[in-house]
Amino acid sequence: MQLRRRQVPVMEGLETGERVLAEAEGPDGRIAATDRRLVWPSGSIAWHEIERASWESDAERLLVEPIATSPHSQPYKLPVTGPGRLVDVVREQVTGSVIISRHIRLEGRRGVRVTGRRKADGELVWNAVVDSGLDPDDEHTRARLDAAVSAVRSEVE
Repeated sequence: MQLRRRQVPVMEGLETGERVLAEAEGPDGRIAATDRRLVWPSGSIAWHEIERASWESDAERLLVEPIATSPHSQPYKLPVTGPGRLVDVVREQVTGSVIISRHIRLEGRRGVRVTGRRKADGELVWNAVVDSGLDPDDEHTRARLDAAVSAVRSEVE
């Protein structure tokens, strides 16, 4: 018996060595989850820049919400026809990029969410998002914020 290898999808606009893990069709073209990012005809976003992704079955679309510190300012609503494994792979890649996430209290219950995410090249990137009601530009808050980030980073590095 001869085994057939699954055909690896080819998609234009991929970087050298970038592999497609799952794909689906949308009304504007193919949407692909690669080992580095989510790609669609008019754009892309790296896994470490995504806060969450969810499937809206009634609307048949993938909702992709960037992290607060990302240059991507708005959520993406990507229509998908028959998502197949795409949604599961997207969730796996987003979750897999998170190395550590801690909420550190600074004032009462308010504090900072410090998250370390791994980029496709292996580099760690750090995000610190302060809770509403705290001023990150305040000298006293800034000192405690910096200490919180350092404490979380020391758990990993």
